[in-house]
Amino acid sequence: MNTNSTFIERHALTIYLILTPLISLAIAVFLPLPIELIVLLMLLVPSTLAILLTALAEGRQSVAELLKKLFQWRINIKWYGITLMLSVGMIVIADALAFLVGWSPTIQFHIPASSQLIANFILILLVAVLEELGWRGYALPRLMIHRSPLSSALILGFLWGLLHIGLGLVDGRPWLPTFLAPFGLSIVMTWLFLHTRGSLAMAMLFHFVFDYTPQFLLFGLPIEQAVWTQAIVSLAVAFIFIALFGTNLQRSVKEPVMVGAGQSDIK
Repeated sequence: MNTNSTFIERHALTIYLILTPLISLAIAVFLPLPIELIVLLMLLVPSTLAILLTALAEGRQSVAELLKKLFQWRINIKWYGITLMLSVGMIVIADALAFLVGWSPTIQFHIPASSQLIANFILILLVAVLEELGWRGYALPRLMIHRSPLSSALILGFLWGLLHIGLGLVDGRPWLPTFLAPFGLSIVMTWLFLHTRGSLAMAMLFHFVFDYTPQFLLFGLPIEQAVWTQAIVSLAVAFIFIALFGTNLQRSVKEPVMVGAGQSDIK
């Protein structure tokens, strides 16, 4: 061990995992700002801390490697298909679930106004990029150095859920499904991350589509019921993946995803 290493160099990941939800919750609870600004500030926390701690603990070259992952989209087209089918399919099942339990009179499909589609596109794109750069770009590869993919996913799911509770305080979402949904999503996205050899691009695409699709299919549902259907489906899919792939979330253990690696040509 390098005895000359600084405290931040030794504990950067721990600092990230503690500060990210705490700062996010503090912003939601204590800042008397407009809702839109609070949401933006909260979403900046995961990516800003990831960049700052990478710079302090690993240097500018590692920051460049982290940011480079945002632009590495050269991936076998089948993974685009799998990512899109998985994210859209989960929302379709949530829509069907709402109908089956009587929360919706029919399986819905709604096309919002073009202005709303554009505004949501920009907002959700920012959400996907800013959150994933921190959670899957920075934290997940480092967690998996000493932990199984499943335990790493659960740790991130817990912290991601705390951050979402803060968002729920802002826009009135019920806390329990808001907290539970990220557990399931974290496991699903870790499975996707592993099978695309650490592709941040596929994580961002999944996140974007999963958040963008409900405006077409869950329109008209009260926010509480919409969030519950997504949480139930996310957890159900996560349990299926655990049953199929075990704690490694893959049938055979492949070479580990390198912390600074960005895979540019995934088969």
